[in-house]
Amino acid sequence: MGPPKQRALLALLLTQAGQPVPVHEILDVLWGQDPPDSAVNVVHRHVGALRRLLEPDLPTRAASRRLVRGSGGYRLDVDPDAVDLLRFRALRDEARQASEAGDPAGATELLIEALGLWRGPTATGIPPQIQAHPVFAAVDREHLTVVKEAAERALETGPSLTGRVLITLRHAAAHHQLDEVLQARLIVVLAATGHQAEALGVYQAVRSRLADELGLDPGPELRAAQQQVLRQSVPAGPASAPPAE
Repeated sequence: MGPPKQRALLALLLTQAGQPVPVHEILDVLWGQDPPDSAVNVVHRHVGALRRLLEPDLPTRAASRRLVRGSGGYRLDVDPDAVDLLRFRALRDEARQASEAGDPAGATELLIEALGLWRGPTATGIPPQIQAHPVFAAVDREHLTVVKEAAERALETGPSLTGRVLITLRHAAAHHQLDEVLQARLIVVLAATGHQAEALGVYQAVRSRLADELGLDPGPELRAAQQQVLRQSVPAGPASAPPAE
């Protein structure tokens, strides 16, 4: 997809597909607070190159139907089913509607399907300083929120769906070790799937990490999760996934 900033521009447009992205936001993402004098021209060149990639049969000077200029910026129009992020968001929204309608099992299935589309951190393959921009970090937070929601909804349904969420939950918790809400979800889901000892081990590990790295005691979510395990007040069931190695 071309040079690094061109790939980063495409990633930015995809995160907001169907919505205009102002040129000033593009400059901020690609160059930060001090873009060069040539930045706008560079963006125009990258847009032209992306149009040729997206619409190779587009006649010279013809208006693009995929990468449209307007409202002081550019808008990428794509089939929502062709972009994992857009499909992820659609499934998340469907799941929330199912949950509001009193269907936690249906909501969990939709959230599991959404999480299955996730392929790792947003905008992998672009320069790290651009990937760290808040616009991409916000997309990663969307994923983390759905992981937590999937755990919550699964706990309302029983061990079968809870076990299916556990692998994704473990992976997310390993990458966000100081996220107390996420760790609390992991503790309860572990206990719900028959891994009480591991659940208590996670609590002890997080408590030590909070003390060593932040000088903090566990917050209310973590303490409540530990108490649920100790009191055996989480949904019980056979182990639905193997213990972590």
